[in-house]
Amino acid sequence: MNGSLAFGDDVDDHMRFADEASAYAKRVIDEYIERAGIDAPPADDDPAETVASSVPSPPIRSIDLAASGISSIIWCTGFSGDFSWVKIPGVLDEAGQPKHEDGIGTIPGLYFAGLDVAVTRKSGTIPAVAEEADHLVSHIATK
Repeated sequence: MNGSLAFGDDVDDHMRFADEASAYAKRVIDEYIERAGIDAPPADDDPAETVASSVPSPPIRSIDLAASGISSIIWCTGFSGDFSWVKIPGVLDEAGQPKHEDGIGTIPGLYFAGLDVAVTRKSGTIPAVAEEADHLVSHIATK
């Protein structure tokens, strides 16, 4: 769709998968601690996991960028992604990852949220994207 963004209808599946993967990782760690007889304190609740999901109803399936006044896109991926499709000189480092400072890309109008340890330890998690997006939106608003 030229000039618009289209969205799939599988966001619930992806959020459920992420929650299940997180619960599995914690269970594996707890089982290892118990099996190895490690004297470890009980796990603390992680504030990064206390944000409730919020999906609009009805879901948004597409956005006309020009009609909506959208001139910047914040790409939120989590962890290291395959950015080989980005063909803008100077945007990626030697490892093929985005060059940025706290999510602000190397060229005007290019922003990233959700990269692993981009801004804080929590970066790369879904809950962190909201905080990083606020930071990036504030930066965009000053331009």
